[in-house]
Amino acid sequence: MNTSVNLTKRIKTDDKWRYCPAVMSVNGRVRPDWVVVDVKTGREQRISGGTYYLDWTEPDGGKGGDGKGKRMRVAVGTSAVTAQNARLRKEAELKALARGIALVPSEDGAKRSLPLAVEDFLEQVKLTRKEKTHEGYRIALGYFQASCSKRYVEDIEKLDLLKFMAFLRDEKKQAPRSVANKFACVSTFLTEHGIAKLVGKKDRPRFVDEQVEIYEHGELDKLLRVCTPYHRTLYDFLLMTGLREKEAMFCQWDDVNLSAGTVNVRWKAEYGFDPKGYKEREVPIPSKLVAILKKFKPKDAKGNELVFHTESGRPDTHMLRALKRNVGKAGLNRDDFYLHKFRATFATAHLAAGVDLRTVQQFLGHTNLESTIRYLKPARSESIRDKVNATFG
Repeated sequence: MNTSVNLTKRIKTDDKWRYCPAVMSVNGRVRPDWVVVDVKTGREQRISGGTYYLDWTEPDGGKGGDGKGKRMRVAVGTSAVTAQNARLRKEAELKALARGIALVPSEDGAKRSLPLAVEDFLEQVKLTRKEKTHEGYRIALGYFQASCSKRYVEDIEKLDLLKFMAFLRDEKKQAPRSVANKFACVSTFLTEHGIAKLVGKKDRPRFVDEQVEIYEHGELDKLLRVCTPYHRTLYDFLLMTGLREKEAMFCQWDDVNLSAGTVNVRWKAEYGFDPKGYKEREVPIPSKLVAILKKFKPKDAKGNELVFHTESGRPDTHMLRALKRNVGKAGLNRDDFYLHKFRATFATAHLAAGVDLRTVQQFLGHTNLESTIRYLKPARSESIRDKVNATFG
């Protein structure tokens, strides 16, 4: 009896739907979205979308059969992890039947091992998401396994998630926002395995949405006085473009149009950098920054040269460390200064100046308006102060 189970993916190529074999990694697991598009040559290609299918030969049942069995094909979803687990379970079932043993679905052998399911899920995240995202999932799922005594994914219940939250809060001393983030990672993992809505809205971790901190008027002056021209330009650049740390880190002179007064955030294959949300964008910059960059730009700078780089021309990966060092040199509180605060100040200043929310959202590269609204602080000008005094004068 043939106990092997094939895993294919139904995809559309050349306006035709085809069943292509899924590509397996060296450790026997499915490589998400990768399929063999040409069986003769073995050519592989990554194609997103489509549904995974299992196909196998069903035993003919003995008398009256032709001995060949019936060919079966069943859809098992769009997730590589779920499809892999379904294939393993079906193979275990066929092997048991070949030995004359009926496999009971609720037996441990038909369940998904939690450690193996986590390992498979993390491999999928590593192949499809950014390194920082993968690391976040790895830490969260590691903590979850440390707090959960269950051996199989199917056995996880509401109490396990409540214990996980308590474990993060009481033993790991995690802040409420960190607890919520790690809980979200575990929820995604469980949903990927068909387990969702174990806890209600009231049971989910909550945190206080703190006010966005910005650099107040004149607060940066003392810092800039102790900085080198390089770091003064970097901080002015972050303040007047609103770029994220890595967006500034991989910005090249080709991305800066000093004539038009714009900076572009683009995909950089050579550095493995993708803009957040996978959307490129253009940000207008003020004449003040244009003048600063004209003075800063080397006369022999090439288009693909990084704007901010080390002496060897590599990306400056120590921007935060240098900021903290400069803050200490200026005699300021290190905890009050961090790179994202330049971005928050950029957004708040534009909104206070009357730039509309949708435009600032585009400048920042936010995918939803809620992220931008956080920077919409109440007006604090002298005219507003006069009106407040007049109200209760």
